Amino acid sequence: MAKAIAKNIRMSPRKLRRVIDVVRGKRTGDAQTVLKFMPYAASRVIEKVLKSAIANAKENENLNPADLKITKAYIDQSTTLKRWRAMSRGRGFPILKRTSHVTIEVGIGLDLGNNQITETPKQIKKRIKIESHVHGPECDHGDEHVNDHSAEHKHGKEKESKSKGKTKKEKDIKAEKTKEKKTAKNKKGKEGE
Repeated sequence: MAKAIAKNIRMSPRKLRRVIDVVRGKRTGDAQTVLKFMPYAASRVIEKVLKSAIANAKENENLNPADLKITKAYIDQSTTLKRWRAMSRGRGFPILKRTSHVTIEVGIGLDLGNNQITETPKQIKKRIKIESHVHGPECDHGDEHVNDHSAEHKHGKEKESKSKGKTKKEKDIKAEKTKEKKTAKNKKGKEGE
């Protein structure tokens, strides 16, 4: 992973963010092409920072520029320059000249050169939880299930229904009986007319 930061750019973060949102997550070659043909002044600034990040990856990390992808790209607000404009009756109208910091990080991500996957810690925890799942003491058998969450959910439903005093079959039978009663009432109502 290599990154480049441009600080105190004399442009508002809002103008820069609409451009950086378009290129976030793209391959660097595709991002450069998109930035080249965008009609905004912000795209020139972001293009410069992207080129710098690519050069840093090539020189410092010995990565192939063709395999790179934009892994992180964000804009932070910097200091705001305050100016005043004269208005009628001796009043002053504030002018806020906002500045920004641009940060772009490039690296090798999913579906690129050597197929390395970049995962967040939250995604890793979720994957580990799915791969190895053991039932707790509330389940009778205590077997280990690998990648079989249907068993977990089925046991959970059975437990809930048993605690209420009725199993799933009993509920289905009761539902069928109520359905039959409704149809019988409808037939009687039609015969009475």
